[in-house]
Amino acid sequence: MKLRNMLCCFSVIVLLTSQLRANTNPVVTEVQFSISATIVTVTYKVADAEQSTVTISMEVSSDAGATWDFDYGTASGNIGDNVAVGAGVKTITWIYTGPQNNYFKIRIIANDLVIDGGPCATASVLYEGVTYNTVQIGKQCWLKGNLNVGSKITGGVTQTDNGQIEKYCYDNDDLNCTLHGGLYQWAEAVQYKDGATNTTPTTFTGNVRGICPSGWHIPAEAEFVALKTAVGSDGNSLKEVGQGTGSGVGTNTSGFSALMSGGFYETYFAGLTFGTHYLGSTNIDIGAYDLYLTSNLSNMFIASYTKVVGFSVRCIKD
Repeated sequence: MKLRNMLCCFSVIVLLTSQLRANTNPVVTEVQFSISATIVTVTYKVADAEQSTVTISMEVSSDAGATWDFDYGTASGNIGDNVAVGAGVKTITWIYTGPQNNYFKIRIIANDLVIDGGPCATASVLYEGVTYNTVQIGKQCWLKGNLNVGSKITGGVTQTDNGQIEKYCYDNDDLNCTLHGGLYQWAEAVQYKDGATNTTPTTFTGNVRGICPSGWHIPAEAEFVALKTAVGSDGNSLKEVGQGTGSGVGTNTSGFSALMSGGFYETYFAGLTFGTHYLGSTNIDIGAYDLYLTSNLSNMFIASYTKVVGFSVRCIKD
């Protein structure tokens, strides 16, 4: 590939820092890049008031920031766990051998895994073949992506207690599960714990793991409230950059990286790019409490919604 083409490909690179907590977040500065043939070299500096090392990750978008799941293969240098802060320039090297693309963006994320003295146990979790990054917000540790686990069934077919996790993919399209995660009815999400159904109330004791990885659980209403408090009721701080419009444009200053993933409403899919619901375990009668974000408002809504709809799941650490 000629250098001229590489420059075109990466002319819109953007590099960002994920914010975990005001004032004591790791801070990435002086980010620059250079290109020689197929070798992309990214340099940066990183400082942190809490830890001597941080975890550095790189995310790549091939569609101008609409999604950030481009598989760039491997990168070497000052990336991954235990990158020392301060004292000098850090370097990441990525070899790109694909076709020309004018819509690439790259962001560098620094995470010290510490908030108010309470660390996320790990920077990522491997679950059923999918790796989920983690993010600490307030005193909570969340998976950074919507859960995508189970076998796809067609919208309109009820998810059942059959010993297998079942999911809907928006518009019955596998790609939407890859980009946005699966959509789950409430009883399926809690995995029918204590005989839970979509038509009767269930009172749980303790955490409800449901379809989450071991050590994680479906958030309760009170945990949604704590999240809302931690971000000052700013729903935009939870939304991925590039999500939302007008007064609802995402800033992702929390690192939660919410996408407007829509839902399945018994007979039809709706809401992709407009809103997203995250299922909670707390329930009353035929309704369960969820967290709702909409694309055109900065509000965060926590309210009961009928259990038979298919919504997204974000797991929280025990």
